[in-house]
Amino acid sequence: MKRFISLLALIILFGFGLPQTSFAADEDEGVSSLEKGDPIRHLMLLRSGRFEIAPGAQFGINETFSHTIGFGAQLSYYFTNYLGLGASFYYNPLHLNSDETDAISADDYDAGIQSTLAIAQPTMNFDVGLYYAPLYGKFAIDKWILNYDVHLFAGFGALVMDSVCGAGGSICEDAKNNSLEGPKFAGVIGIGVRIFFNNFIALNLDVKNYLTSYADFSRGPTDDRSRFKDFVTGTVGVSFFFPVTVYMSR
Repeated sequence: MKRFISLLALIILFGFGLPQTSFAADEDEGVSSLEKGDPIRHLMLLRSGRFEIAPGAQFGINETFSHTIGFGAQLSYYFTNYLGLGASFYYNPLHLNSDETDAISADDYDAGIQSTLAIAQPTMNFDVGLYYAPLYGKFAIDKWILNYDVHLFAGFGALVMDSVCGAGGSICEDAKNNSLEGPKFAGVIGIGVRIFFNNFIALNLDVKNYLTSYADFSRGPTDDRSRFKDFVTGTVGVSFFFPVTVYMSR
């Protein structure tokens, strides 16, 4: 027992007698690598401090009487890699008939409805608000490694509505009224994805929902069918980021 105690004391004394080399000289002793800095170093900040210009085409998703097609652009500036302020404007010159409109225009459809029906169509829409990109990273396609982000939007805007006759003629002019036409102010929310081809060009896919009150159609000058509705748009665009150079994290 005495020999065991003597051996243990010798080991302890030997341990304290070892030179305190790298540990004594390291001022970060006891600090983990995660506490010394970001866990991911030299990350490309593809949005931070950059302007984004994104021309694109817009498509109406949930319309009853037509399929709206528009063209416009989004302009935004990112204060950080995940938070930015942006605005978009789209002009909608094309309105393709839906199956519902084709049915109304058919020769055997009720003539009374054809003669009185006016249909609302969005001619322009715009918005301004905040973009927030909480998710971003990389993925691989064959030998390509592409950056991506998922971004959210919240703000306000407006739809500018016009109206046309449901049967394609002019006999429904008296059915047009203020519930169909004019600006319809809206709250706007959205979600989108960017896929970066390089450091300053990206494919931009967005879905936005304009939450407002308007009428799809009317059958008389005093026929106000306005109600709270979702006007949902899908946008396909190409984003260009400026300046071309990219900030890097530490």
